Order: sequence, then structure tokens, then C-alpha cells
Amino acid sequence: MRLTIINGSQRQPSQSGRVARFLAQEAERQGHFAQLEVVDLAELQLPFWDGDSQESKGADWQLLEPKLAASDAYILITPEWSGMATPLLKQFLMNASVPVTGHKPALLVSVSAGINGVFPLGELMQSGNKNNKLVFIPANIIVRDVDEMLHPQPREAQLPHDIAIRERIDASLELLGHYARALQPLKEYRDPFRYGM
Repeated sequence: MRLTIINGSQRQPSQSGRVARFLAQEAERQGHFAQLEVVDLAELQLPFWDGDSQESKGADWQLLEPKLAASDAYILITPEWSGMATPLLKQFLMNASVPVTGHKPALLVSVSAGINGVFPLGELMQSGNKNNKLVFIPANIIVRDVDEMLHPQPREAQLPHDIAIRERIDASLELLGHYARALQPLKEYRDPFRYGM
């Protein structure tokens, strides 16, 4: 199976990018996915979609779309900016469509320099999968105080919160792997009602 990790930060470099690479390393170690790729949206030119034409999604989207279509699962990472998900990640979700992402599992990850990080997850869960039909799994990750977390160091040197988030990551990646296998039969399903109600 194939996993695509989307770093929704608009900064380069970013703490979200560091978290994305850590998640890729952990997912590879677990072995649920034979292929992994990290996509940094800040490296792409994704113009604001006009809501109509495929061409308005931009040339970079045309290159990204086949990779997304080949994926069996996704991890979506956003930093918390003013209590919200990044505009770039929201644009990504608007560009995505059922033939590409529909009925495939996604793990949501929020990154915060402080003690919050919950608001972007609420925002994404409320409206982030209406038309693209992503299946947000019933687990999510909030990396708080990200500057101090997930650095390469032995367990005995890790802070208690760092140990706890690493354990949460392991469990969430395990669940994502199970969902990716369970939802395989739905990859080709096409809902006759494209836009919900």
C-alpha cells in the first residue's frame, strides 16, 4: 500500500515539515505501507481554484493528482495559524475529488508552538471532506510545544509529553494502516451524489 503525507505549512522550512518526516520514518518502521511520500505544499504553486475548471487548479496540481490517486491513505498536517488550518491545506482539500481521494482514510495532525492545536482539527473535521469524500479516521494527533518534541534522542532523554505523543503517533499510524486495508474495496466506489445533500 501507498501512504502520502501532506505537509500543509506555507513556510519553508517548517516544524510541520519536520513532523511530516518523523511520521514518515515511523510509518516506514511499522511496515503497513510499502511506499511513502512526503509532499510539502509550500513547494508547489496551487492557485486559488475558481470552483469550476480543472485547469484553474494549476499545473502543479496536474502533476500531484496522479500520485494522490495512487495512494491508499493520507496524513494531513497543518500548523495552527490564528486558530485555523492553513489556507494552503484548505485549497488542497478543495482541489481533491472523489476519483482521487474518495473513500480513502486520512489521519489529521495539528502542530502548535504552544499548548493549543485543537481548533484546526475541528475545522478540518467539520468541512474538510465534504466533496472529496476523504474518510477521517477516529484518531488524530496534536503536537503541542512542537519545538521540544519528536527530536532524535534516546527514550531516557525524552520529556514525558514527548514520550506520550510518540506513543499516540504509533497507535494512530497502526489504526491508519488497518483502515487503509479495510477500505480497499471502496477505492473504486463512485457515489451518485457528488456534492452530498
